[in-house]
Amino acid sequence: MTKSLFIFIALLFALSVDAQEPEYLEFVKAETRLQDLFNRLYSGQSAETGPLLDTIRGEMAESLSLTGSMDYPWRKLDKIGIITSEDDILRVFTWHVEDDVDHYRYFGFMQVRLKKGKSKLFELHDNGKPQRGTGKADQTTEDWYGKLYYQIHTDRYKRETYYTLMGMDFNNSRSIIKSVEVMTVQRNNPRFVRSCIAMGPDFQDRLLLEYSSQVSISVRYDPRTDMITFDHLVPMHPIYENDFEFYNPDGSFDGLEFSRGTWIYQEDIDARNID
Repeated sequence: MTKSLFIFIALLFALSVDAQEPEYLEFVKAETRLQDLFNRLYSGQSAETGPLLDTIRGEMAESLSLTGSMDYPWRKLDKIGIITSEDDILRVFTWHVEDDVDHYRYFGFMQVRLKKGKSKLFELHDNGKPQRGTGKADQTTEDWYGKLYYQIHTDRYKRETYYTLMGMDFNNSRSIIKSVEVMTVQRNNPRFVRSCIAMGPDFQDRLLLEYSSQVSISVRYDPRTDMITFDHLVPMHPIYENDFEFYNPDGSFDGLEFSRGTWIYQEDIDARNID
């Protein structure tokens, strides 16, 4: 390579870096502002959370609306949940505040990837309604049963892509609720799928598992079994039937298996394949 050609290539590289730098710095600045706001939210530095949450929501909406925001990792926002689908089409941000030990509020945004680095943004609006007994309940981004999403799994059937979200609601001081629900993206809009979980002859819009806050359970997609696996819950004593604050895992596992666009409930699956 001649010296002049080497210099020419080096100049092109420098110009390329310079062209990208303003956009990258914009994301860095936005991330730093949001990191500081979430640090304040969870350290109790602010006497009133209301104005601080309004600021956070505004900053999030502005930052996540920037072209290229879906390609930025936002790694410094380590106090909130950020999950991205395997096909990079759907990304979800969620966080919460504790008003007291029996009351929690949830907040979030969903991004849907468009073309040329653009994305469409949707805010999740917590309806504040109790989750118990809502296995058959319509849900939208504007009327959302609040929770923290911690895992997303992607499946395809025919020409449809299904995004299965696993989440947790702290509920109250006595019980916790974990959930499994499914979304699709239609005309660049996220939509919660109804009647997508087969529980025997019955179809649910989502799976809800409520259990004692004194124990922990696992609800996750397991690639080894290609299923969503979760602890089987039972009451501590028969007298506590349907009193879910007294439900514990019994050491066995159940699961959901995806088939033809539906998650099918499987009872007592082989526990040897599960951590």
